[in-house]
Amino acid sequence: MQKFIVLCSALFFGAFFSYSLAQKVSLSGTIYDDSGQPLRGAHVYLQGTNIGTATNNKGNYILQNLKPAGYVLNVSFSGFKHVKDSITLTSGSNKHDYQLNESVNGLGEVVITGTGTPHHLKNAPVPTELLTSKAISSVGANDFTELMMALSPSFDFNPGTMGAFMTINGLRNDFIVVLINGRRTYGDMGGNSDLSRINPENIERIEILKGAASLLYGSDAIAGVVNIITKESRQNIHISNTTRLGFYNTWQQNNTIDFNLGKVSTHTSFSRKSSDGWQLSRYEEDEGALIETDEKAQKAYDDYTLRQEIVFKATEKLSFYVDGSAYEKDMYRERSVAGFGYNFEDYTYGAGARYLLKDKDYIFADYHHDQYLYYYKYNQDNNGFEKGDKSRNNDQRLDNLRLKYVSQLSANNRLTLGLDYLKEQMFSDGRVIEGEASANALAAYVQDEITFFEALDIVAGLRYVKHKEFGSAFTPKMSILYSPGNFNLRGTYGLGYKAPTLKELYYHYEKRGRLYLGNPDLDPQTSTYTSFGVEYDKSGLSFSVTGYRNDVNDLIDYQVINPESGDKENGINIRKKHFNIEEARSQGVDVLMNLKAGYGFTIGGGYSYVDAGNLTTDEGLEGVAEHYGNVRLLYDYGRPGYYLNISFTGRLQDDKYYDDGNAMGYAVWDLTSNHTFTKIGDFTFALTAGIDNIFGFVDDSPFGGHYGTLTPGRTLFIKLKVNFSK
Repeated sequence: MQKFIVLCSALFFGAFFSYSLAQKVSLSGTIYDDSGQPLRGAHVYLQGTNIGTATNNKGNYILQNLKPAGYVLNVSFSGFKHVKDSITLTSGSNKHDYQLNESVNGLGEVVITGTGTPHHLKNAPVPTELLTSKAISSVGANDFTELMMALSPSFDFNPGTMGAFMTINGLRNDFIVVLINGRRTYGDMGGNSDLSRINPENIERIEILKGAASLLYGSDAIAGVVNIITKESRQNIHISNTTRLGFYNTWQQNNTIDFNLGKVSTHTSFSRKSSDGWQLSRYEEDEGALIETDEKAQKAYDDYTLRQEIVFKATEKLSFYVDGSAYEKDMYRERSVAGFGYNFEDYTYGAGARYLLKDKDYIFADYHHDQYLYYYKYNQDNNGFEKGDKSRNNDQRLDNLRLKYVSQLSANNRLTLGLDYLKEQMFSDGRVIEGEASANALAAYVQDEITFFEALDIVAGLRYVKHKEFGSAFTPKMSILYSPGNFNLRGTYGLGYKAPTLKELYYHYEKRGRLYLGNPDLDPQTSTYTSFGVEYDKSGLSFSVTGYRNDVNDLIDYQVINPESGDKENGINIRKKHFNIEEARSQGVDVLMNLKAGYGFTIGGGYSYVDAGNLTTDEGLEGVAEHYGNVRLLYDYGRPGYYLNISFTGRLQDDKYYDDGNAMGYAVWDLTSNHTFTKIGDFTFALTAGIDNIFGFVDDSPFGGHYGTLTPGRTLFIKLKVNFSK
């Protein structure tokens, strides 16, 4: 009997084991580009699951331990058209190869920012401007501001003492929401977003929404949204190092390490940047007179950023992530100029989960915390502080909790429901009444995406916000896309809402004899945005023209107020206070063009006309020009093991208006060559060399005035990137 039981058991487990092996399913293949070359790092995943991988150095991929069933396979690679294929997997090995075609101007790429759900750029109902991975890498930009001005005429950056003030179509950066992988950045230096935290070497692509986007992104999104999607390798092991050297001892290094080990993926990046800075003029303005100074227009700096993300794919349907970052920047000033420099720190952490209910339905929830600190850092003994000491000026904190549900109601109808809780805090002794201030808002939104007759798409939604200090508000939005033949016609109407910031309400400080004051009696700002655009795409040519108008009510800005007794004795020459100045408007036209001219050449560029003004005073908005333009000529050449890209770009714009003197218009031309060497085992090498500002333009206005650009003239740079993938 015992032998019989043993024999039966052996037969049972043998049969079970054989059955299990018979059920083992694998999927493999090779991904090629349109010239037949293998694509390294292409993303391959099964829709509706958390199962995916990336191609290796030879363009090969493999997915194992699958179940025999029908799947939708997605294949994507930045700069190429997305491929979606319905496949049936049977027991054993399954093989599927695919060829990806290059996407003209990124129109075949998938974007998510406009609706919060994926769409091919060409078919996205909400107008979205995409800066592709190829365009970003071809420019070889030194920083984020240089990158955006080289690629998009709608953007401008007004140089300031502690950084650059960003504008979109004439509206300033406090009307712009900046996201990194869909999560808000927070904190500012001197009123402008600290964009040093964004390293071009880490950027995969940038998605840009223009105009009121409060429906999905809440307060601040009156001028638009910039969503920066960072690079993350899906190969088993990926290690990268990039080193860039330029004039004025400008030095950058960026390092990334990615591991994809079954259910767990990690991404780590560390970057450091430094520069000695430079002067544009030896003189500065002092009450109408010019005096010699050691102050630099571009201050010397040293900064680092560390980011870490871990993703755990618990099941085919459920995944979690945790992430965090640390950033610190020192801006140095000459000891002859001031007894201190500036120090900035930023710390973030967050966690989230995503559960796939079925093919395209999912629930997503996450929490994000951002703390931004601003200090004086003393370069000598000064006012009771010793050299190296720091004194805190400001501590800004953001807590953001989000919940979103997306349901594919039918093949032509998708519904999004969401909740968004936002809490802001600010701590500052001597600059905020009672040393601290806070505000919070709770919002709920609904959005419906409907397709009619395969050529008409409508996205409509409504957001309700309840603010602690300013009550309730509604911000509806509707976008329509009609696609007859090779044309796309897009129209958008939306309302925007922006509560006053804690700084606008409660913050006060003194700078160069001017006292800036908050005002707790401010009202929220609202906007009405309309746009209409026409886009043509055929045979390597894409061309779009978009007209827009953005009316802002109760715009908040500084106004000069009467001096008080004792001001002159205390060195105060002017008092400025925040007020609602009634109405402002930004209207204009954006033109974008991209043409694949053949023989490896691509011609592109854009033009932006901006009419931005304060309707109450009948004056222009400060820091805004009327005409902006970009020109771009690219050449690509490839053969097995080597790829060449040459980029010639130009940025042109006219004078920018300020009430106390305009900033000079300019034209700056750059030349960059990128050389990539692949077939070197598991390594890839990329060498980039370039000339910035070929014709040596310099805005040598005295320090303290307004600069059009901070370029120091003609400079050279060289960059080496080494990738290891396994």
